[in-house]
Amino acid sequence: TVFVGRLSWNVDNDWLAQEFAECGEVVSARVQMDRNTGRSRGFGYVTFATTEAVEAALAMNGKEIDGRPVNIDKSEEKDKSEVREKRAQKFGDSASEPASVLFVGNLSFDSTEDGLWEVFGEYGEVKSVRVPTDPESGRPRGFGYIEYSDIESAKKALEALSGTEINGRAIRLDYSQPRDNNGGGRGGRGGGRGGGRGFGDRGGRGGGRGRGG
Repeated sequence: TVFVGRLSWNVDNDWLAQEFAECGEVVSARVQMDRNTGRSRGFGYVTFATTEAVEAALAMNGKEIDGRPVNIDKSEEKDKSEVREKRAQKFGDSASEPASVLFVGNLSFDSTEDGLWEVFGEYGEVKSVRVPTDPESGRPRGFGYIEYSDIESAKKALEALSGTEINGRAIRLDYSQPRDNNGGGRGGRGGGRGGGRGFGDRGGRGGGRGRGG
């Protein structure tokens, strides 16, 4: 698989496949789309049947597609399966029910939403990426959420990427279950806000009764 960046917004899956057909048999070509606008996010992935085809594609780095020189790079995830498997046994002991949203833990503070979109986009259609930040410093809090359009894509990503290093840190993956105990911080924070409103309401009513008496 190769990563193709700086794509023109006009390029779709078929166009991308045709551009690389001369390198060898193309198994799949996928341009990442923005879920909200339906427009290309400007990058995609091309999977080939042979390593020779991959090498031929890499040699085309800087090739113009629709008038724009594209960036072609090797996608490293599939070359580390044995290392990933060992790391997954150590880091990826997930017991949650499969879901379309993945929790990503142990993230480097250097990780960005765009960077995660590129890594996880190889395994299916990503609907959204969220990396919560500290409200005071604005820095990432070391975790994030990846939402896929279907559970199968999330399962592929979890199996493939658990324990993989991103920006020098081995990430931890789990399925995110927002409405139960496995849901991580989002549910807990929501409960806290609800409690705060409740106390405020009770305080107001108490004050009213006091004045009335």
